[in-house]
Amino acid sequence: MSYALAISIVLAAALSAALTTIIIQRWIAFDIRRQHHEVGSVVFLQLGVVFAVLLAFVFSGTWNEYNDAAQAANLEAGALHGAALLAATLPAADASAVLSAEQNYLQAVVSEEYPIIAKTRAEDTGADLKMQMLIRTALNVRTADPDQHDTKNAILSLLTQAHTQRGIRIYEGASGVPIALWCVLIGLALVLAFSVSFSAIQYASTAVAVAACFSAGIASILIVARLLDYPFEGALAQPPSDFIVLSGKVSTLLGATGTGPAH
Repeated sequence: MSYALAISIVLAAALSAALTTIIIQRWIAFDIRRQHHEVGSVVFLQLGVVFAVLLAFVFSGTWNEYNDAAQAANLEAGALHGAALLAATLPAADASAVLSAEQNYLQAVVSEEYPIIAKTRAEDTGADLKMQMLIRTALNVRTADPDQHDTKNAILSLLTQAHTQRGIRIYEGASGVPIALWCVLIGLALVLAFSVSFSAIQYASTAVAVAACFSAGIASILIVARLLDYPFEGALAQPPSDFIVLSGKVSTLLGATGTGPAH
C-alpha cells in the first residue's frame, strides 16, 4: 500500500461519513435520534471497548513484528560482517573463496530476495542456495594452523547465527494478521462510524465534522497497522540498507586479498 492509496482511503472514509451523516440529518428527525440516544450510547461504548482492545492487540503485534524483522536483518548483517572480517585473516585463496561466496549471497539478498519477499512474501530460493554455498565454502577451508582452525570454527558459528536470523527475517516478512481479524476490525469500525453519524447532535455541521473526524481517525490507525503488517512491502517497507553497506565492506576486503570483488 502506497502513501497515496493510504491518504485516499482516509479521505474516502471521512467523505463517506460526512455524506452518511448529512443523509441521516436530513431524513431522520432529531427527536427520533434522541429517543434512541441512551441505548445507542451504551452499545457504542461496549463495541468501542471491544474495538479498542482488538486494535491495541493488532497494532502491538504488527509493531513488534516490524521491529523484529529490522532487528533480524541487522543481526544477520552483523554476523556476516564478523564472518567476513575473520575470513580476511585466512590465507589469500581461502579468504577469497569465502568472501566471494558471501558477496554473492549479499548481492542476491539485495537485488533478488527483498523484491521477491515484497511480492510473494516468500524467500528467494537462489539466495538460500547461495547461503548454503557460503556455509559449505567455509566448511571446506583446510587449515593446518591451530589458530586458523579456531578462526574457521568462529566463522562457521557466525554463519550459523546469520542463517538463524535469516530465517527469522523471512518469517516476519511472510507472517501477518489473519484476514478474519481484519474483517472483524473493519466491521466494528463501520458500526462505530455509523453510530457516530446517527448520534443525537442537533446541528448538522457539527455532526458532519464529528463523524468525518472520527472516521478519518479510525481509518488512519487501521491503515498504519496494515502498513506495519508486512515489513518488507508497502510504503513503510524496510530497505536492505544493512546488506548494501555490508556488500561494500566485503568488496573492500576482497580487494585487500588481491583478487578484487566478485561479479
